[in-house]
Amino acid sequence: MVEEDRSCVVRVTAGLRQHIRSSSENSDSGRQRVRCGSRSHPWLLEAQTGQQVNISLLDFSGHGQRTQLDTRGLVSDDCGPAHVQYGYIVDKTNKNNVSICSTTAQQRHKHVYQSAGNVVEIVLMHEELMKSGRNFLLAMEGVFYSL
Repeated sequence: MVEEDRSCVVRVTAGLRQHIRSSSENSDSGRQRVRCGSRSHPWLLEAQTGQQVNISLLDFSGHGQRTQLDTRGLVSDDCGPAHVQYGYIVDKTNKNNVSICSTTAQQRHKHVYQSAGNVVEIVLMHEELMKSGRNFLLAMEGVFYSL
């Protein structure tokens, strides 16, 4: 699990899988709470030069029919009618935005994105996730460019 005690920057490397929880916060010099993954403090994932960032979702949320209470603020056209949006990824190389969407009841693990370069940001919908009680992990690791 990635520790948030210093910053919201994560160095990802090939062969080492790291995880970010759906509900994470840290303290900033003991004065105020900083929520990594927020719009003001996005997770910044950095792989070594020559590597890409590979991101997968491990979804532990209860599945089944969506209710308005479950998905308050989480519905996105990018995710489709049967899924909710947990956040989004910003690829710093090609300025591509990709939604992080819930999985189906039959699938708890899914590949979300492989970056074009070696740096991505992740923004999570913290307030909405806290209200909905949804739990997931984002798994990330560095991978070498494939030709």
